[in-house]
Order: sequence, then structure tokens, then C-alpha cells
Amino acid sequence: MKSIVLAALLGVASCVSIPDNQLVRINTSAFADSKALGEPEEGSDDDDEESDDDSEGDELVQLNDPCVYLDETQDELDYQVDMFSRTLDARHWKNAQNIAKAMGKNGSSAAGLKIHTWELYDTAFSFPRVRRYGFTNDNMDMLEHFQDNVNLNSSNEVNFQNFLRTAQQVHSNLLEKFHNGEFSDPALFDPKKKD
Repeated sequence: MKSIVLAALLGVASCVSIPDNQLVRINTSAFADSKALGEPEEGSDDDDEESDDDSEGDELVQLNDPCVYLDETQDELDYQVDMFSRTLDARHWKNAQNIAKAMGKNGSSAAGLKIHTWELYDTAFSFPRVRRYGFTNDNMDMLEHFQDNVNLNSSNEVNFQNFLRTAQQVHSNLLEKFHNGEFSDPALFDPKKKD
């Protein structure tokens, strides 16, 4: 109990909520030297102000999964585009753009950077009749429109954000409407993982 009170008084322990997927600066020098234990230096004022420049002993710690290095190959590029088309996770799209750049391709003209969410959704319906419903056609037409826009110029951030917002809404609409097996969500299937 005494050490907890001492740590709290010295500022060693603090209660701060940390958002997910953020880097956190941890001061490890506080445990390495005697200044952290409250022993003032000779000839110095013992004020508790910390300087922002003093980053000796600070470490950056990543709180999420470790970084995965991707191959700069056409197969990896195709996989990242496919996973973005399935999951609508923008990290896959960023990976695909970085791979295309590393391979020396221009993002706007790279043949491998064609999103195919509409094609995946078009074949995801269990019954052809469900695909012909007015509700389904309206959602799929809207998805196709924004997908065509982003595929014509994949480097345009506005087109990409419009597509992403629309595709997520269409995905949500389809899952809400067809939840009894009529729609097989492509996001639940990873082509690299064999059953």
C-alpha cells in the first residue's frame, strides 16, 4: 500500500484510457535513475515540471497486432484488392496502392487496382429471384455506379470515399434485409484460407 501511494505521489503511476490501435509513449527512465525516486539533484530546484524535449528512455509501444510485411508481387496485389472488395476495409486498399507503387505501377492506370465488389455481391445471392427484387436492384445499381467511378480513377480520394461510404451502406442494407441465407456475405470468405 505504501509503494502505491509513493508511486502515485511521484507521478510514476497514472490512470489514462488509451484508445485501441494507438502508440503509447512509456517513460522507462523513471525506473532507471534515482531522480524518479524523489532524490533531487544538488543545486537544482525540485519542481515537478517535465521537459518535452527529454525523451531519453521513452519507448513507443504498439498496442495492436504486429506489422505484417507484404510481398511486392502481382499475386499479393490481387489478393489485397480482392480482400478490399470483400471486406471494404480501407487498409487492404492502402496495401494494394503501396504494392502497386512499389512494383512501379501508377495507381490510376494499374490494371490490378480494379475493385470488384459489385461482381462479388451479384453472385452472392442464393436464389436468382432475390437478385431481381426492386430493393436489391436499387442497391446494386447504386453500388455499381460508385464502383465504376472509383475504377475509372482509383487515385481520386473523393471517388474512393464516396464508393466506400455507399458500399458499406449497401452491405448493411443487404445484411439487414436478407439474413436467412438469401445473401452469402463475401466478407466472410478469405480465398487464401482453405477449409
